[in-house]
Amino acid sequence: MTKTGQHWWEKGIIYQIYPLTFADANGDGVGDIQGIIQRLDYLNDGNPDSETSLGINAIWLSPINESPMMDNGYDVSDYRGICPIFGTMADFEQLVDECHRRDVKIILDLVLNHTSNQHSWFLESQQDRNNPKADWYLWQEGYKDNLPNNWLSYFGGTGWTYCEARQQYYFHTFNKNQPDLNWRNREVRAAIYDVVRFWLDKGVDGFRLDASSVYSKDKFFRDNPLKFGTNDKNEYNNYHHLYEKNLPENHEIVREIREILDEYGDRLLIGETFIDNRLYESNTFYGAHNDELHLPFTFEFAFSPWYPGYLQREIEHKELVTPAGAQPVYFFDNHDIPRHLSRWVECSLCIDSHAIAQAAATLLLTVRGTPVLYYGQELGMVDHEEIPPEKLRDKAIAPSTSGEVPEHRDGSRTPMQWDDSPQAGFSFGKDVEPWLPVHPNYTALNVENAWKNPDSLLNFYRRLIQLYLKSPALQRGTWRSLINYPHEHLAYLREAKEQTILVVINFSFQKPLDLDEPIDRDNWTVLLSNHYEAGTVMTIPETLQSFDICLFGKAH
Repeated sequence: MTKTGQHWWEKGIIYQIYPLTFADANGDGVGDIQGIIQRLDYLNDGNPDSETSLGINAIWLSPINESPMMDNGYDVSDYRGICPIFGTMADFEQLVDECHRRDVKIILDLVLNHTSNQHSWFLESQQDRNNPKADWYLWQEGYKDNLPNNWLSYFGGTGWTYCEARQQYYFHTFNKNQPDLNWRNREVRAAIYDVVRFWLDKGVDGFRLDASSVYSKDKFFRDNPLKFGTNDKNEYNNYHHLYEKNLPENHEIVREIREILDEYGDRLLIGETFIDNRLYESNTFYGAHNDELHLPFTFEFAFSPWYPGYLQREIEHKELVTPAGAQPVYFFDNHDIPRHLSRWVECSLCIDSHAIAQAAATLLLTVRGTPVLYYGQELGMVDHEEIPPEKLRDKAIAPSTSGEVPEHRDGSRTPMQWDDSPQAGFSFGKDVEPWLPVHPNYTALNVENAWKNPDSLLNFYRRLIQLYLKSPALQRGTWRSLINYPHEHLAYLREAKEQTILVVINFSFQKPLDLDEPIDRDNWTVLLSNHYEAGTVMTIPETLQSFDICLFGKAH
């Protein structure tokens, strides 16, 4: 059944910006809001046929709230303030206006599971056991091995830190500088919901909720059970996390946040369900009546190996478990994981990085769901794997009791590569040392060079996005595979009342295009291809060329 009457986020493309490293307008080496404003035309200049603009519909900003930056903004010290390194509230209001003038939506990251230990709420809460905010965080007595229970931090080591003033421990899902809020306290909920309304009143179009499936914790603080037979170097992976994530009460919290957004009209609620959640666990956060998250992020598709059969199984799985009336969402990259062109480097099909990038772009923008891009993905940016230790910025991770230290995330957060001027044009031509080092490949791989090359990945993304935004089949059509058990190529249909699109992606060298589901191969129009000229009317070929990417269309 084809959907009609869509929300903007069901037919749009979201682009994640990591503000610290996107664009630096004031020349201090740190990305800022004015830098984003000055680069908005690159993202969307208002011309749907532009040859120098990507054409995205919404930007998602990683946190810009006041923060001591222990976890680079994911440790908030004032929910209603803009961190001075990014600018002022006036700058943010200008950004909202400039985005809306281009019909671009703006989505804010909201970090509600925890605050910074420098937040005024925690500073008060930690003073003693009797102050007005004494119960705003998760405080417990120590007993067994001086720890309240065996809960661990996802960033490494125990999840409990001792406070001398209270003679108690507080829990933190992440770093010890990020104490978890007590969502069972109704005053905490009311304060957070006021924050949500504050930003909606500022005109934002939605939120991405950080770690949205770990708000609620077991009220008895019971130990998590050990997994049978496991001995992972990362101790966190050796436990079933039954009592500090995905609890039933968590759905009540998300539903209450959704109710607030619904008061404001067509606003979007995205949630980062926990990174090791399975797809079904994540999909429960759509809500029993599609009344929780609009788009629950799940990592299984992003973590797929670069293999057609595996990728199709993930798509089929998502098609099967996504509730009726709900919208799937897909991404390959974000600020917490290595970029996909760095992940997919050692496999039998990882032969040509440009071909991989084109195929990944095609897949992301032609499956049924909302696509989310991460800044620089459209260029083919890769991780900077040789950042000197003294220049690393990811300070939140910590060793586990086994001594295992999670990988730092800085490699995928390096400055956007705008041109071949000093520091990749990050500071608009000024040779100012940026917050993180620029990848050395910037002199060749940058926006300015890519626009000049009609065969660049950036121009491929631009053409693909323009096709997506004009195509009823890609925006709201059903998805149907034509190959039951794909091996080295994919072929599927997107079908709407007005149009059918056939997508063919060859992951390897020349081979026959064998289909398990018969289709009429005659009189298809080439919509986008890396081998055939757009607009050509042709018969679907019997043989695929090496790394073929073809989108064929038929109007009804």
